[in-house]
Amino acid sequence: MKTLEMPLCEIIGLETRISYSKNKQLVGLNGRTILETRNMLLIKTKDGKKEIPKSICEFVFYHNEKEVKINGSDLLKRSHERMENLS
Repeated sequence: MKTLEMPLCEIIGLETRISYSKNKQLVGLNGRTILETRNMLLIKTKDGKKEIPKSICEFVFYHNEKEVKINGSDLLKRSHERMENLS
């Protein structure tokens, strides 16, 4: 898989892995993103649902057989706000 560094507009439904976090216990956590708010992601893992603060993490999303690496601080908007910035 290739690693790309680019913004995603819609991340709900994507497989997600935390590649870096200021909270070391979150590193490596993975699952499917099921909800996004301005500051948090809700990820469904094998151990249940986890609320993850965007601002302290770096995420890898799996999209079209590619890895997309995004710093959580770049996601500190709602998905429709990110889309408006791209147009």
